[in-house]
Amino acid sequence: MVDIHSHILPGIDDGASSFEETLRMLAIARDSGTTVLVASPHADTQYRYDPGNVDRLLDQARAAAPDGLRLVRGCDFHLMYDNVEDAILNPTRYTLGGCSYLLMELSDLVIFPNTGLLWSRLEEAGMKIILTHPERNPLLRQRLPLIEEWVSEGRCMQLTASSLLGGFGPKAHAFSRTLLDRGLAHFVASDAHDTKARPPRLDLAFQWLSDNYSPRLAQLLCVDHPLAAVEGRPLDLSSFPPANPRPAAGIWSRMFKRT
Repeated sequence: MVDIHSHILPGIDDGASSFEETLRMLAIARDSGTTVLVASPHADTQYRYDPGNVDRLLDQARAAAPDGLRLVRGCDFHLMYDNVEDAILNPTRYTLGGCSYLLMELSDLVIFPNTGLLWSRLEEAGMKIILTHPERNPLLRQRLPLIEEWVSEGRCMQLTASSLLGGFGPKAHAFSRTLLDRGLAHFVASDAHDTKARPPRLDLAFQWLSDNYSPRLAQLLCVDHPLAAVEGRPLDLSSFPPANPRPAAGIWSRMFKRT
């Protein structure tokens, strides 16, 4: 599996607090089936994104990573004026693997009216927007038509793995299902911050998608699409989402409805 969103680098944001925790997170990721992991520290008013420091820490993590786990640089890019201006001047500074896809986090306090315009400026500079965890944003949960509009304009949505399992509460779980049902979710990522509450695991979400939707959708959201993003390739959405994405409920599943 390919995990495009994690906070594994030590002492750089609210993720791993030490290099020892970084190593434990890497082991969890590899042991649970992840083969490519993006380190995506925050770039916001609280945490300064320093590409040189990120590269230094990433090199240290790569040297100690378990066999079979590839680490890639990314960024949890917050929509702020200074960030946008710097990204336009340096189009690959914040993107996944220095290619074209950009993880984008919006405030859960306000959705700026010019959000689409700012995204258009980034896209004109060669970037492709992946909006992170819309299911956890209380404002976006009330604005499904806006998400539909953004997707129709070519933007992508990334769900958090633990949201599918109820880890962020019933509202995030329910909205995740809404986005999945409508074909508005293109990626699932861990958004890992530690080893216990928010570990770097995709395997449980992959299984949940396989059981509640289809193995094909699990493959697309946890493997094919994220790998394309890491490699800077366009997503093949010609037949997305797969037909009949949610299996028909049998008598026992109707009686004992899953949550």
